[in-house]
Amino acid sequence: MRFAHPQMLWLLIAVPAAAIGSGLAFGVRRRRLARPQWPGQAVPAKQLGLDLVIALDFSRSMLAKDVYPSRLERAKREIGELLDLFAGDRVGIVAFAGETLTYPPTTDYDAVKLFWRDLNPWDMPVGGTAIGRAIRAGLDQLVPLRAKETTAGTQRGQAILLLTDGEDTDSEPLNAADEASKLGVKIFTVGVGSRSGELIPEYDDKGKVTGYVKDAEGKYVTSRLGEDTLAEIAKRTGGELFHADAKRFGVEDVARALTSLKRTENDGRPVPRYNELFQVLVIAALVILCAEAVIGERRRRRKAVSA
Repeated sequence: MRFAHPQMLWLLIAVPAAAIGSGLAFGVRRRRLARPQWPGQAVPAKQLGLDLVIALDFSRSMLAKDVYPSRLERAKREIGELLDLFAGDRVGIVAFAGETLTYPPTTDYDAVKLFWRDLNPWDMPVGGTAIGRAIRAGLDQLVPLRAKETTAGTQRGQAILLLTDGEDTDSEPLNAADEASKLGVKIFTVGVGSRSGELIPEYDDKGKVTGYVKDAEGKYVTSRLGEDTLAEIAKRTGGELFHADAKRFGVEDVARALTSLKRTENDGRPVPRYNELFQVLVIAALVILCAEAVIGERRRRRKAVSA
């Protein structure tokens, strides 16, 4: 008996080498050392959550600086911190002045932050402070989600977080609060600003303060916190009123209040799954070793023939 290609016998090394490689992989896993991984398909993680619409006031009065750096910018920052505490809660956005701009409920909180990051009062289509329209826009986002939950046989908590200086002009906010109450939607209100009042700055195209807002008679307009309306909205819906001023904003209090709402299971943020690459690298290394052995054997045979 003879072997037509005896150099290929080097490949038999792969058998014990594979066994050794498998043992090494097992040992590495047990010692929890670095494991090379490749990101696989992202899968939504099942998490408990509620439905929340954040209604943020983008009227010009929110530019007042009695809360640093302004009522609006401070509210954005605080909402961002609140979102960092969430996990599986679906969050929608209503930006409002005289009319509303909306972003649909999602668990992608980075997208929510991006929505309002560069949004300012002069980007709103109509000026004013229409709290009633903001509440109704929030209900328009929550009601479809409620229908889906009812079909699935579950009912999660739903709420609106309303941040404003409370100076509504003509949108009947208390009637809107009654509509929310009938649907079982609680409204938690955050009054932003001082009770004593503050002037409203005007800006040029470069964001520089050029003066302060005046009325038709040339008198400076002072923005005061309309706390009575916000307190009544919270009372009618079973929510709670919070006050945000220069000293304290109260994100922790809002987060605590939301814990009283029922959370049910839903698909939360997509979580990437990783595939192990250790075994692949071991096999690749073994193939390289075997190939090197075969090439080395051929070189030795050529030297022997030439000699």
